[in-house]
Amino acid sequence: MIQEWLKKSESIPRKHGLYRMEAILEALGNPERELKSIHIAGTNGKGSTAAMVTVFAKAHGLRVGTFTSPHMDSIRERIQLDGVPLREESFWQAASVVREVERLLFEEWGAFNYFEILTAMMFVVFQQESVDLAIIEVGIGGLLDNTNVGDPLVSVITTIGLDHQDLLGSTLEEITTQKAGIIKAGQQVVVGPVTRECMDVIRRTASEQGATVKVFGESFSLIEDSYQDEAFMIPLKQLALQGAFQKENATVAIRAFRAWMEATRRSVQAECIDAALRIVSWPGRMEVLQATPLVIIDGAHNLPAIERLIQNMTARVGKKQTLLFSALTRKDSQQMLLRLQEALPDVNIILTSFHSSKGQSIARSDMEMVLGSSKISYEESFEDVIERFARSTDNKSELWVTGSLYFIAEVRHWWNNHKPKEEWTS
Repeated sequence: MIQEWLKKSESIPRKHGLYRMEAILEALGNPERELKSIHIAGTNGKGSTAAMVTVFAKAHGLRVGTFTSPHMDSIRERIQLDGVPLREESFWQAASVVREVERLLFEEWGAFNYFEILTAMMFVVFQQESVDLAIIEVGIGGLLDNTNVGDPLVSVITTIGLDHQDLLGSTLEEITTQKAGIIKAGQQVVVGPVTRECMDVIRRTASEQGATVKVFGESFSLIEDSYQDEAFMIPLKQLALQGAFQKENATVAIRAFRAWMEATRRSVQAECIDAALRIVSWPGRMEVLQATPLVIIDGAHNLPAIERLIQNMTARVGKKQTLLFSALTRKDSQQMLLRLQEALPDVNIILTSFHSSKGQSIARSDMEMVLGSSKISYEESFEDVIERFARSTDNKSELWVTGSLYFIAEVRHWWNNHKPKEEWTS
């Protein structure tokens, strides 16, 4: 019954604003006020940064809670303790607590939506588990996001690009204003590689709040594959996460963790950071499903992420590459495809759809304008495409699977539940 209630909440429109969330948390006894947290916003890199800070905290013997979205396989992945998805019993227990609050507030506020419920559950769990550090990833934007409550010790803005323009604004300045909205009075703000235009907005917001800003390329840097600041130099050559951009994310994550450790009067051990970076993982982002021939998945779900995907693909010289792409129709699918065509003229691009989109993924009819190219085709079944490549004996061939994170989640789920890989190569 509680499962049905949560499922039903998915159909309730998401409401951006804090007044409802504040009322829910007040009814719960304001658990957010007891947390010493890091709040992470940004167009791309939020999840990877959160994953890295999580392993840093674990390596230093801290109890850590992590809240991210979306999930790949199980909804319980969104609320993690020490890097492990919340146990099923604990998950549904927290859901029951929030459901009782909904009943209490229903007359005034109506039914809670999906993200309100999950955010409230997260705060309940982290308080109950007495985590030392809560790492909280923004859902969309920042200023009006349900997670923008409490008083985090550190705020992080990873990158800023054009995404969710219907909600956040049509210009970089408008989008930055939303993301900078997580900055709180007196805290330290860690900023990744952003444009000068974006940085001006962030500095102005930080100044108004009396916050201290630490900027990538200024107070901390990535130099010759190493993190460097005034106190530390940490090599990043053994980074477990694939993709050159992950070294930028690692640099931001290290500085954010350092800021939090300083705020809580703890010491950072460089050797612990180095060891953690060798084991960190983040599903669906430059994740290798099969090494030979290479099958790799990457949720490049917006134009800035597409640019990073292009960077990673072009770095692999001498490979015969195929790109499998799908996305929701509400995304800038055509713009992303046109950019891929332009930047990767020798790559075969296969468009496909996916089942969990409930008819909202791109279809052949949506892509007529690009299907005229000899390098672009359409196949209904992504499963057939991936299996064909996985069975191949051509070691120079590579299949890159990208697009919507929902598409990547479905691909990953299918792969993990498919027949054993040894059958494919026998």
